[in-house]
Amino acid sequence: MATVSANKSIIFDLDGTIWNSIIYRIKAWQLAFKDYGIDTDPEVIRLMIGYSGSMLIKKMNARDPAIEKREEMYFEKMLPDVKFYPDVEGTFSQLRNMGFKIAIVTSSRRDMIEKINVHAEAIVTMDDVEKGKPDPEPYKKAIKIMDGTPERTIVVGDIDNDLVPAKLLGCVAVLVSHGTQKRAEHKDYEISEIGDIIKIIETLKWR
Repeated sequence: MATVSANKSIIFDLDGTIWNSIIYRIKAWQLAFKDYGIDTDPEVIRLMIGYSGSMLIKKMNARDPAIEKREEMYFEKMLPDVKFYPDVEGTFSQLRNMGFKIAIVTSSRRDMIEKINVHAEAIVTMDDVEKGKPDPEPYKKAIKIMDGTPERTIVVGDIDNDLVPAKLLGCVAVLVSHGTQKRAEHKDYEISEIGDIIKIIETLKWR
């Protein structure tokens, strides 16, 4: 008897991967820290985008968890200006036509995600797990929702923090650079734009 293959699944990070939000996140964090009398280096903040807010606050040697709420307040005001990268919608359509289920895994809170127009078979936020990235728990949850397996799951992210848990689980790890120079030690492939993921899939020859 022939065995049935598991679903083909693909997981996308949100900030900086499919959503062009990094400059707005940096500005929101700078404003939030400034309200608490803390000067910040935007480059340090940029490197911490994708980690939890509590980790970023700790990195800045700050202690007040209310800073994260202040950042969310500023970022929410910027939401109308934040856009998805132009090839995201078309690529998602292609992926579904190829039989893929799509998940979004993000370090953002669920109430923030509900304010933007994103559609996926699974959405896992920091509110849905006990441990966020780089722990593999969010990816495990997304894969389970999609009835997939790590071996037939692709993970696309813009920093190593997205790719480390992918490699731990045995997923295919893809770094997207969006034309900037990025370093990631745990990537299997690197693409310049989201639409380039189609070429990677063709080389995998999954059925």
